[in-house]
Amino acid sequence: MKLLAVVGTNAPFSYNRFLARSIAKRYGDKADIEVKEIDQIKPFSRSEEPDQVTKEWIEDIKNADGVILCTPEYDHSIPSSLKSALEWLGSHAGPDVMKMKPAAVVGTSYGIQGASRAQEEAREILLSPDMSANVLPGNEVLIAGAANSFDKSTGDLINEQAASQLDVMMDNFIKFIEQANK
Repeated sequence: MKLLAVVGTNAPFSYNRFLARSIAKRYGDKADIEVKEIDQIKPFSRSEEPDQVTKEWIEDIKNADGVILCTPEYDHSIPSSLKSALEWLGSHAGPDVMKMKPAAVVGTSYGIQGASRAQEEAREILLSPDMSANVLPGNEVLIAGAANSFDKSTGDLINEQAASQLDVMMDNFIKFIEQANK
């Protein structure tokens, strides 16, 4: 099973990058998990053709069995770089890029809500008619206090409560993908 853990920001430093890498490391025995950066993806424009990096982004998503978005929350929303990267996957990129693609959304933030609003927005985008992704329901992982939830030297998730929630979500997501592929 091939999964992509998408770093949902173009920021040079991000606890969501730590989260994506922690997912790849912690669950690497259950699936082939690649951490996918969006920082080099061209800003979306319906009137322009995608460049090579953007074409590779679209192909990587097409070829994945599932996608895990790791999103921070900027001003109660997803970062513009994530929105732009997702727009390249809409119906204008081809009718089947995200259609029924298993997807999960997680996130961490400095505040107490653990990127809850950004995660909800990401789910709405994934469920939109232009995407029609198959989004894992009922498995929110809201990692608050990002600066205290990760080991800054290794990037590992050290918040045990969050790790337990992530374990449940990943087990459910893998089962969800297996069911979708039957």
